[in-house]
Amino acid sequence: MNVAKLQLSSEEMRLVMDSGVILTKNSIIKKVVEAFAALADEYRAAWAAPGPSPKISKGENYKELPYVMLDYPRLFGREDVLAIRTFFWWGHGFSITLHLKGAHRDRLLPELKAHWEVLAGAGFHVSLTEDEWQHEHTEENYRPLVRADDLETEGEFLKLSAACGPHRWEEAPEILTEFFRVLVGVLVA
Repeated sequence: MNVAKLQLSSEEMRLVMDSGVILTKNSIIKKVVEAFAALADEYRAAWAAPGPSPKISKGENYKELPYVMLDYPRLFGREDVLAIRTFFWWGHGFSITLHLKGAHRDRLLPELKAHWEVLAGAGFHVSLTEDEWQHEHTEENYRPLVRADDLETEGEFLKLSAACGPHRWEEAPEILTEFFRVLVGVLVA
């Protein structure tokens, strides 16, 4: 039997011998989950519409990195979607994304277009990608919202997203809450 050698670089060996790395990562993820639970309460008070309760999920492999997400509101159907996703992605920070598809997109697009300047002023960007499950803020995925016509996307869905970098860790809950309130203010105007 030919068994392949398991070799580690010196950096990998250092990390595999340091359980503190994983324990620290787990502590950080726990703090994000707790912060998102508090955000869920804030969001429910601001949204004040019937629907499923907020849902917090976490995982280890969004593009090979840990993440935590909070979906509220969260109306996911095969053809129709109305969701606001708050997302923490390890190494990239936080974002909040309005995801509209189908009937929800058609119904809410006039409100978004009427208030595009509010959204642009708050720092929202429009999705460029054909994959509605791309979350990272890159030039390939998002561009700044600069006029109402930017909301006329070619695909079946429309996503608006704003980011809060990891360097603003302590301010992130307040920033995300304000982004959420901007979205709600436009959607229920």
